[in-house]
Amino acid sequence: MKITPIRFIAIFCVLILIHGCIPVRQGLGSMKVKKSFKKSVIFSNQFTGFLLFDPNTKEYLIEHNADLHFTPASNTKIFITAACLSIFKDSIPTFKIKRDSTLSIYPLGDPTFLHPDFPNQPAIDKIHNRPINIFLPTTELPVFGPGWAWDDYQYSFQAERSWLPVYANEVRIFNTDTLHVIPPFFSDYVELYLGEKPGSFIHRDLNYNLFNVWMEHDSSKFERKIPFQYSNELLSTLLSDTTKAPVNISADDFSGAGYDIIYNQPTIPVLALMMQRSDNFLAEQLLITASRTSGYNNLNAFRNKLLELWGFSNNIQWVDGSGLSRYNLFTPRTLVKTLNQIFLATDWKNIQYIFPNGGKSGTIKDWYAGVNQPYVYAKTGTLSNNHCLSGFVVTNSGKKLIFSFMNNNYLTPVSEVKTEMQKVLETIRDSY
Repeated sequence: MKITPIRFIAIFCVLILIHGCIPVRQGLGSMKVKKSFKKSVIFSNQFTGFLLFDPNTKEYLIEHNADLHFTPASNTKIFITAACLSIFKDSIPTFKIKRDSTLSIYPLGDPTFLHPDFPNQPAIDKIHNRPINIFLPTTELPVFGPGWAWDDYQYSFQAERSWLPVYANEVRIFNTDTLHVIPPFFSDYVELYLGEKPGSFIHRDLNYNLFNVWMEHDSSKFERKIPFQYSNELLSTLLSDTTKAPVNISADDFSGAGYDIIYNQPTIPVLALMMQRSDNFLAEQLLITASRTSGYNNLNAFRNKLLELWGFSNNIQWVDGSGLSRYNLFTPRTLVKTLNQIFLATDWKNIQYIFPNGGKSGTIKDWYAGVNQPYVYAKTGTLSNNHCLSGFVVTNSGKKLIFSFMNNNYLTPVSEVKTEMQKVLETIRDSY
């Protein structure tokens, strides 16, 4: 078909109009989001920060209080993910080991060691049936992070930190047909009571590893996890019981020279488990493992070094790995920059695997559902009166954008805050 000059001009104009619709649509979407921050009753009665970034064009698309500081809660785990992806290789290092007449072990803090959720334990196979000397750092490691609530000691979300964790530093008590205790060592320290007890279903003494369990009747089905009080003596007992060999523990800052590194679990699945269920214990111990692997026994020094490398030295306050502490203060911009590091460090398939998927998995399985597939891959962070969401949003045009949404000091139900956030993310999905 012959294209006349008039037809050519008409086709050219149509193409210009189609192409021009894209920035117009984006501009309208941006205006709608910015207006919602000003006009929304929800956002007007709380502190809200937001930043949207295009990692391909390096352009900040929408900003709202992006450089103000907020309590990130479990968004802190995004920092842990970035650190692990940059420091670890394919697997998590468990300890350095030297084989002589005895085994000399230099632990690195690996949370997966003897963890019940990781049934395959290659590291323990390396130390069976031989006397073991464990050398712990001389640097003190507080069992709780700065600002943690001491009276949460018996809740599974606040297991104690340690240089060499075992069994997730917790006792698992469950009843099917009979009562089971993991690790079995604690079976003699569990008292079972029939009848209802108001409040806690399971209780541990503050200063001792004595556990009381209440059941309505002896056929009650339940499973509970409760942290044990950690000590070197307990560590020696548990490891001796597991390896069937004597275990000696001493404090000595060995350099690790001449030692082999033993690995236990692949990195990506561990990060996915931490992020999907927002596992505080994994986050805290992975911070320790990253620190020890990098040659630091002082966690403050290691965190400060990371912040220096990432260019955040004077911009934030970072005190733990899990986000349990309200002393943490991050900005939407620092979270977006950290997410961009993750975007550059691994492939999209791993990001989809590691981060909770909207409407499908993890802590956002009931929110941000797409029509046929998720459009949000992000980590929540929630404490009382604080809710954050940072991660990736996939637009209808196929763009992958990075965002951080931080909400602090609200009194409305968190479901109302999430509903307003979802409106913003849907606008972005449909506009870019």
